[in-house]
Amino acid sequence: MRIGFLTPWRTDDPGAWSGIIRPMLGALADVVDVVPVSTHDVPAALLDRAAARLSRRTYLWDFGLTTARARGRAAAERLRAAHVDVVFAVAASVDVARLGGSVPVVQYVDAAFDDLKERYSVFTGLSRLSAIQVRRIGALAARRTAGYVAASREAADGLVRAGADPARVVVAPPGAAILPRAAADSAPSAPAQAAGAPLRVLVVASDWERKGGDRALDAVARARAAGADIALTVIGSVPALPDDVRAPGRLAADELSAEYARADVLLELARANAAGVTLTDAAAHGLPAIATGVGGVPSIVAEGRSGWLVPDDAASSAAGEKLAALAGGAWGGVSRASAAAWYAEALDWASWGERVAALCLRVRDEAAR
Repeated sequence: MRIGFLTPWRTDDPGAWSGIIRPMLGALADVVDVVPVSTHDVPAALLDRAAARLSRRTYLWDFGLTTARARGRAAAERLRAAHVDVVFAVAASVDVARLGGSVPVVQYVDAAFDDLKERYSVFTGLSRLSAIQVRRIGALAARRTAGYVAASREAADGLVRAGADPARVVVAPPGAAILPRAAADSAPSAPAQAAGAPLRVLVVASDWERKGGDRALDAVARARAAGADIALTVIGSVPALPDDVRAPGRLAADELSAEYARADVLLELARANAAGVTLTDAAAHGLPAIATGVGGVPSIVAEGRSGWLVPDDAASSAAGEKLAALAGGAWGGVSRASAAAWYAEALDWASWGERVAALCLRVRDEAAR
């Protein structure tokens, strides 16, 4: 079986789509023949660019129907030249919407549009024309799609609510974008926190508002008020922070890997999280996490194994209580070993590649029949 890996992202960019495009390609290449096909060089149509300039509200020119026609045409030509049996489309509904030919398509989806539009800033405040086109592209892409790989149970449920056949939706959470540099980076079975040392809390917030950076600061403040000794590190593009917060800014992958290995717990009180790459990275490093149970997070953080889920409507208070408990040594059955074991069992790239390849093989055989 020869799979065409279709995406609008550059397939040679290690940071593409939060850093998971290249690991996806590698995981599939381990089990099947894969040909990367990217449309990153196909510009948005002039008509859609003009509409974006003239619109008073947000108009997503990359989700315009005219752009979809151009991207679909380019994708079809490149896939035809690659002689593929199945198209695996990653973040590529625009490319698939007007994709001609008869080769079956499997789409990878991290969230349905209705689950994104209220919480992701890129989809809020859309003009009526843009919203209509986004929905139209989704409908056309669904018509062309033979099966879906969903990044989480939440994404799978959203696809089914939108009309997808549940029998053709496979849940396969993605693996980590950043893996431990060496086996030595994985800590022993006990929590890394040394006796008498402060609890080392790590926050990684590339999008401060959505990732709940303010809620994380509040949770730490509540835990400290309860007597917890906490050393807080915040990674990413962040606002002004208190003097007692270590904030080294944005880090390269190897530097962030070292932070995962150094911390005792990851704190991610996001208001929206489709897949949660940071949480998957943490699990790969054996780092337990405290996270809000929104979006796809419950498919990534295993309660009582790789961390703890807190309610979105009481995130700061619940997380503050949990931090105070951890600082006091109340880890329960959660450890670095249990988090790493959960990653190996449910989140690693080998399992993901096998699930994707199995679905692609199935739709190829069904198309042949």
